[in-house]
Formats: sequence, C-alpha cells, structure tokens
Amino acid sequence: MKKFLQTNKKGFTIFFATLVASLALAIGLAIYDITVRQLELSTTVSQSQYAIYAADTGAECALYWDSKYPNGGSAFATSSASVPPMSGIVCGSFDVAAQGTPPTPFVSEGSSWSAWNIVSTASSATTTFSITFPGSAYTSCATVQVSKVATAPGVVSTTIFSQGYNTCVTGASGQLERELKVSY
Repeated sequence: MKKFLQTNKKGFTIFFATLVASLALAIGLAIYDITVRQLELSTTVSQSQYAIYAADTGAECALYWDSKYPNGGSAFATSSASVPPMSGIVCGSFDVAAQGTPPTPFVSEGSSWSAWNIVSTASSATTTFSITFPGSAYTSCATVQVSKVATAPGVVSTTIFSQGYNTCVTGASGQLERELKVSY
C-alpha cells in the first residue's frame, strides 16, 4: 500500500508541473497577442496622421489662395469668373495651377495631367485639384474641391472639401482617407 501512495505522489508532481507550465504559456501567448495588436494600432494611427495632415494642408492651401490672391479676387472659379490662373498657386513646393489635376486619381505628376477641373453653372462653380506631398518614407496626397455659390447679389458662400490620403498608390494595402470640410 505504501508503494502505491508514493507512485501517485510522483504523478501528481508531474501533473502540477504541467499545469503550471500550461498556465505560464497561456499568459505568455496573451501578452504576445496584446503586443501584436498594439503594434498594428500604432501603425494605423501613424498612417492616419499622414492622411489627416494631407487633408489639412489641402484645405489650408485652398483657404490661403482664396483669401490672398492678388487684386482681391479668388484663385478659384466663381460663377462669374470660371477661368483660374495657369500658374503661381503654390502649396509647399507644388504649383497646383501649373500641374492641374490627374486624369485618374494618384497618377504620377506630369503624366497626362489636365488643367484644373472646373464645373460651373449660372450661380455656382466648383474647382477640383490634387496636391502631392512627397515625404521621406511616404508620399501622401490630397484632393481638394472648392465650391463657390452665389447666395445673394454680391454674396458668395464658399465650401472647401479636402480628402487626404496616407499613400497615393491606388489600392495600396492600408490606404487611409481622412476628410475635412470648411464652410464660410
């Protein structure tokens, strides 16, 4: 009988050691899973910043050129003046007026780009243009729409809608878009 009890104690020690090792492994895997998820989240947040900064820069560029254009006018089309300037609208180092808008989103600069895209009616006009922001690791970009609507004689309402992207490669894995809207 003594021999039987001693054998059971040895089995219990192995069982207990296996249980403790399994518990330690489960805790280690849970910590690893949390770490991987946090790294993915921080990467997404970082890329989101590129997209929101691109949208903000596009909106700020449009605001600047709408209010600071020479002779008190606007760089953007209005219902009465739908021909914007051909050059000189510079955002950072990018001449928006000279480069214009790509024929399809995110086509490389100078590759069949047209002048600004303008849609106008008797009481409104919308100017659309794109801006690229080359960076060291990523090239972000923004597509900006400036809409001007005549709400009353001599009164023009302006809405700027800027869409920023963390990368300008269409269909890229992890491409993020952030949008800003400014009305005045």
